[in-house]
Amino acid sequence: MAGVVAALSVVSDLARGHPPGEAMRACLLATELARRAGLDEGRQGEVYYGTLMRFAGCAATSHEIAAVFGGDDIVVRARGDLIDPAEPGEALEFLAGLGVDAARLQALGGPAGVGRLKAEGARADCEVGADLTARLGLPDAVRWAVLDSFERFDGHGVPAGRDGAEVAEASRFAAVGYAAVMFDAVGGGDVAARTVARWSGRALDPEIAAVFADAPGELLAVSSPDGLWAAVVDAEPGPRRTFRDEAAFDEALAGFGDAADLKSPWFTGHSRGVAALARAAAGLASPADATAVYRAGLLHDLGRVAVAAGVWERPGLLRAEEWEQVRLHPYHTGRILARSAVLAPLGLIACRHHERVNGSGYPAGIGGAELDMAACLLAAADVFHALGEARPHRPALKPAEAARVLASLPLDRAAVRAVLDAAGTSSAVLPSLPAGLTERELDVLRLLAVGRTKPQIAADLVISQSTVHTHTVHIYTKCGVSTRAGLAMFAMRHGLAARTGPAVANKARRDEHAPLLEVPRWEGVLRSQFRGHGAGRRGPDALTRSRSTPDPGPWTGQHLQGWITSQNVLQAVARHIGTAQAAARQAGITLTPGDRVNLLAREQAAKSA
Repeated sequence: MAGVVAALSVVSDLARGHPPGEAMRACLLATELARRAGLDEGRQGEVYYGTLMRFAGCAATSHEIAAVFGGDDIVVRARGDLIDPAEPGEALEFLAGLGVDAARLQALGGPAGVGRLKAEGARADCEVGADLTARLGLPDAVRWAVLDSFERFDGHGVPAGRDGAEVAEASRFAAVGYAAVMFDAVGGGDVAARTVARWSGRALDPEIAAVFADAPGELLAVSSPDGLWAAVVDAEPGPRRTFRDEAAFDEALAGFGDAADLKSPWFTGHSRGVAALARAAAGLASPADATAVYRAGLLHDLGRVAVAAGVWERPGLLRAEEWEQVRLHPYHTGRILARSAVLAPLGLIACRHHERVNGSGYPAGIGGAELDMAACLLAAADVFHALGEARPHRPALKPAEAARVLASLPLDRAAVRAVLDAAGTSSAVLPSLPAGLTERELDVLRLLAVGRTKPQIAADLVISQSTVHTHTVHIYTKCGVSTRAGLAMFAMRHGLAARTGPAVANKARRDEHAPLLEVPRWEGVLRSQFRGHGAGRRGPDALTRSRSTPDPGPWTGQHLQGWITSQNVLQAVARHIGTAQAAARQAGITLTPGDRVNLLAREQAAKSA
């Protein structure tokens, strides 16, 4: 858990306009202060997590701050953190720097009105952060530490005005940790030491400040290791915390995604909606990617917090410099997640949700085969879901209109189809393939372009070699090329290159053992073959089942026997099932009863052998 929380603490750094890693530095320093102050490991753990989570909910009031102070909530937070707001001179200078003159101050209700705004904002930020601690299953003491994030030792804090020992212990240690590392970053160790001394007895607990004053240089060095994230993980006091199960891990990720969506009321629920749609689409197009796509979807817009709320809420065209900020938000997402070994694979998917197959996307401008299926599914799901949400510059689109817009964009065709199918919207709006290619020719083209031989393609698609040959002739003719390299160039130019990803990579590693080992592939094989050989007799939807038809539950042998009429499908199943089982055992893969199609196909093939 520590590694995940440490990496995600960077979200709060970016939301506050502070250097990425500040929360981790503060955590190291505050935890060391707790150790030197003689706290036991349990209380040290409360300081540790209370510091990492201190500002986890600070995107909650971005919209309100931007509305009051001119659009840039990040600047307001960054400047405000460097002053003592209990000092009238510093507070007035801070407001003047934000363009708040006497008339504007009066309109806000004077100093008292500004104080009420601050208290309301602090209450909201802390409430969201406390909710996240509960989702993580952290001790109640950590929750109270987060709720007291804006309280002060002298009682002049907000929202409750608690003072002295009434302020949660972990929060008092965190306050010293943040003050020290924040001013160290701004002006160096001497400035940090002087500020902690000046704030001692006011914002900061004097006893904890005295522990820092005993060895400021040494403590600041502790907070600045070469490998910051790894040092934070190693510094977690025992007993080390873990996620209870996969569901708890997912809920924690969802919580951080929810908190980031609070950046603007326009985004509420966006990340969860995208994640659910992407997972459903992956279930149709790439089942092995479903879990990773879902988790990446929950986190894909963390980087939004690094862009001012006023930019996201602008009703008109963005200025060039604002557009550059927007283009960087997926990059920020990727860098946040890259810090954790657990989250890094999700980051590789999440940071590409605005990339496009023709290279016109952002932030990296990559396309073609560089985008795996997981990234393509997330990109398509993000677009479709966003089109159904209102934005400052447009109303929400109805599903049919959103589908037409989605289909017109340079997104992976298979991903778009899967998203539309998962959303219950017709994929008939997809544009025609270039050069008059058919869908089946596209399947063959992708395999040809990556160097698969005709026998391999026949096995992959469970069709005859003569059929592959016929398709190949047509493909080269239509594309106007005569070599595999030329065909690959054609595929990349038109965004048709084969997608890679966990499922494909795993299959490639085991391909020599089991060409059809990927269990979820069986259903696709059977559907494809039935459409090719039995559609004229039983109708094209015989295997896909109408959405209005209730799910009959687990598929039975009778179902399968009634649906499969193509003898070459049975031969393919019989030919590969023994090899697949052997390779699965060798690879340590369990073919579970839940893999309904594979197991039933094996049973039927055995009967037909």
